[in-house]
Amino acid sequence: MITQPTTLRSILTIFVLGLLLFSCKTREKLVYLQKGDDQTKVQPDYQVILRPDDQLNIMVGGSDMESLAPFQFFYSANAQGGGGGGMMQNPQMMGGAGLSYVIDINGNINFPVLGFIKLAGLTRLQAVEFLQKQLEVYVQDVVVNVQLMNFKYTVLGQVKAPGVQSVPVGTERLTILEAIAKAGDLQITGLRNNVLLIREVNGQRSEYRLDLTSKDLYQSPAYYIHQNDVIYVEPNFTANFQGTNFQTFTQLGTTAISIFLSLYTIISLTK
Repeated sequence: MITQPTTLRSILTIFVLGLLLFSCKTREKLVYLQKGDDQTKVQPDYQVILRPDDQLNIMVGGSDMESLAPFQFFYSANAQGGGGGGMMQNPQMMGGAGLSYVIDINGNINFPVLGFIKLAGLTRLQAVEFLQKQLEVYVQDVVVNVQLMNFKYTVLGQVKAPGVQSVPVGTERLTILEAIAKAGDLQITGLRNNVLLIREVNGQRSEYRLDLTSKDLYQSPAYYIHQNDVIYVEPNFTANFQGTNFQTFTQLGTTAISIFLSLYTIISLTK
C-alpha cells in the first residue's frame, strides 16, 4: 500500500521535473543565436543603396573659390602661404554644411550646373565617385562628400520601444540585432524564432521570416537593415496570459488546486 508521504513525494517530484522541463523549453525560446554552426561564416556584403525619397547632404570642395561659387560651398585662403590658391575647410568647423537634395521619383537630383543626374541605385561611395568625376571639369582639385540624412526604419510589436527609429548620419551598416536593440530589445512576450521583416525595393514588397535564435541569421539577406524596413515581432504564447486572460487563468488555476486539495484530504481521511 502506498503511504501518504510517498504519494506526496511523488507529486512533488513530478512537479519539480515539470518545472525543470518548462525552464529548459523557455530558455530555448528566449536565447539569441543559440542554434547552428559555431564556425565563422562570411556575412553577406552590404552597402546602403540610394533610392527615391532619400535625402542627401552633398558637399563639394576644391582649390579655387571662383569655381566653387556655383555650388555654394566654402573656401578659405591657404593658411601656409597666405596666397596662391586656397582649399575647402571642414564645413562644420566653419559653421556651414553642404546642400540638401531629395532623390525624386525618377531617381534623380537637380544638381547645380550638372542639372538632373541619376543617383538612385548607386551606393554612397559610387555616388561620390560619379559626382567627383562629373565636377572635375568645373572644379580644380575637387573633393565630394555625400551623406544619407534620413536613414530610418520601423519596429512594431513585442519590443520595449516600438516606433520609427532613425539611424545616425554616417552609419551605413546596421544589423537586425542592432535595430532591435535600438528599440529596447524584445519583450519576454516576443516571438524570437519568427520575426517578420518587410522590405520594399523598386515598388516590390518582400517579406523575410527571421529566427533570432539561430546563427543562420548571419546569412539572411535581411541581416542588414535597409532604409524604410519594417520589423514586426509577433507575440508568443505567454502573451495570451497577460491582462484579463492572465487573471482568468489564475482564478481557474486557484479553483482547480483548491478542488484537488479538498479531494485529496477527503480521500486521505476515509482510508
